[in-house]
Amino acid sequence: MTEATPVVVVGLGPAGVIVSRVLAGAGIPVLALQPQPEPAHRSPTASPPPTVRRSPAETAAPARAPHQGADRLGGSKHLAAPQSYRLDPGAFDSWPLSIDELDGYYRRVERAFRVAPRPETAWTARMHAAALSIGHAPFAAPAAASGDTSALLRHPGITVVDATVTRVIRDSSGAVTGVESIDASGQRHRTACRTVVVAGGVIAGIRLLLLSGITGGGLVGSGLMSHNAFTVNGLFPGVDLGRDRAGAASAVAISEFEGDRFDHAGLGFTGGSVLQAAMTGPRTAAWREACATGLPSATAGDDPVAWIRRHESSIGTVWAQPDQLARPENRVDLDPTHRDVAGDPVARVTFDLADDDRLRWRFLADRMRRWLEAAGAGTTWAAPIEPQPLGTHLYGGVPMGADPATSVVDSFGRAHDTPGLVVVGSSTFPSTGGRGPVETIEALAWRTAERLARDARRAAPSARSR
Repeated sequence: MTEATPVVVVGLGPAGVIVSRVLAGAGIPVLALQPQPEPAHRSPTASPPPTVRRSPAETAAPARAPHQGADRLGGSKHLAAPQSYRLDPGAFDSWPLSIDELDGYYRRVERAFRVAPRPETAWTARMHAAALSIGHAPFAAPAAASGDTSALLRHPGITVVDATVTRVIRDSSGAVTGVESIDASGQRHRTACRTVVVAGGVIAGIRLLLLSGITGGGLVGSGLMSHNAFTVNGLFPGVDLGRDRAGAASAVAISEFEGDRFDHAGLGFTGGSVLQAAMTGPRTAAWREACATGLPSATAGDDPVAWIRRHESSIGTVWAQPDQLARPENRVDLDPTHRDVAGDPVARVTFDLADDDRLRWRFLADRMRRWLEAAGAGTTWAAPIEPQPLGTHLYGGVPMGADPATSVVDSFGRAHDTPGLVVVGSSTFPSTGGRGPVETIEALAWRTAERLARDARRAAPSARSR
């Protein structure tokens, strides 16, 4: 093994960046291992395309592309708006901590990244007025000033190496002793350490634990959740909405249909979502194809994409990011036949929607249409909800909790049965909530890093006395 380092951080997405900086600022040297992506934003060793199926009865087929996100410094935050929501308090009902325990860390994140609403645009002003007209309480979506967090890594206590961690190494007692990695040239290395912080994406992190023989009593990988996000579109005839004149972080939102803020009696589902009218950013060919999905042929004729192109400046959209329940049948494990370029099994994702997901979609889609119509939309349409197990908003698989029988890590991300292993990120979330996860990921990571620093300071005197 190479010379020991106190802490190895695996992945420099939103959580890894914060953990590295907070630990280094507390005087704890950090070695951060960050894989380099291919053009599709994903590393062929850290995040090879998984196989996917809807049920265990099916044979999983290779995904056509890597799952969404980015194996680059800053991770998926570059692909987000970068909207920066706190979770609704009700989302914490199943968590081993309350939103009050995160309040101070939310505040630190908001100061560090200058979180605030973006300036109003013609589109958001229109949708704000429409929401008021039908009795809602609209608000401007909060967003970080930038998605680039690289400045936080400019600290002498942080060493960043381009490499993919392929295994967490443990001793006979199960405690962490180091990591195995592959560098950019394909060379394999072993690095000794006392603590490993797994901070990558959900699927990549679960795969790393399973490749390392860490199963959490069979819980690792179980209960995968996704924001199966969807949109409802509306045509505002003859109106240039100017939706490509600001970034997608510029949005107005309503929260009356989120969590338990409305009566669910007889609806057949729990939870909901924040609904938001956001800017589009560049109108690309992919955007036109997505926007055309669900457009009735009676409206668009035989070429719905061409219809979208003709009317695109007058099309407005409302987004939803609905809750989803954690179900054991939705899971990530290792594929028994497919392997990556290094010879390791790729992740196998088993995931499908349930009846409550579809009922929640119908309910929210109806409210989204009403909002668009109140703003002046003449025609509205939506694509049916589809499973999105490879999206950017994934959750679960390494759930936090107080009971080792039902959870893998505690509220600080420390593994119950693997001393020295810490997991940060949305894989530890026991529930999704109905809004974006990035600020909560960052707040939890800050809280975890401070606890690790306190633990290290307590252990230091006894270490020196030996």
